Amino acid sequence: MISLLLVFTGGMVGAVSRFEISRHLNKKIPFGTGIANFTGGLLLGYLIHLQSQGDIPEWVWLLLATGFCGGYTTYSTFSYEAFQLYKEGRIWRGVAYVFLSIVLTGIGIVVILMF
Repeated sequence: MISLLLVFTGGMVGAVSRFEISRHLNKKIPFGTGIANFTGGLLLGYLIHLQSQGDIPEWVWLLLATGFCGGYTTYSTFSYEAFQLYKEGRIWRGVAYVFLSIVLTGIGIVVILMF
């Protein structure tokens, strides 16, 4: 039961954080979710590093990696936003958005794991 509460709490905070980042950043550029995915990738990479070193308690992993990162990084919102760009006729912007989101999220994880 405690595990479920940790994942729920982390996921709730992560989802609200992503929503707020997207809401504020999408006023200027349509990449708020992409930025959330990248920064979430950085955090997840750091958490994976800590876990591989045995330096992270299970409850922290459940709260932050499974919960927060799971709610904070999202490909459902990402897919919706990419489709909206396509629907608006901004095909190349949509392609750039998809490419950068996937690549930057992966880079976020790899960069942290390299240190």
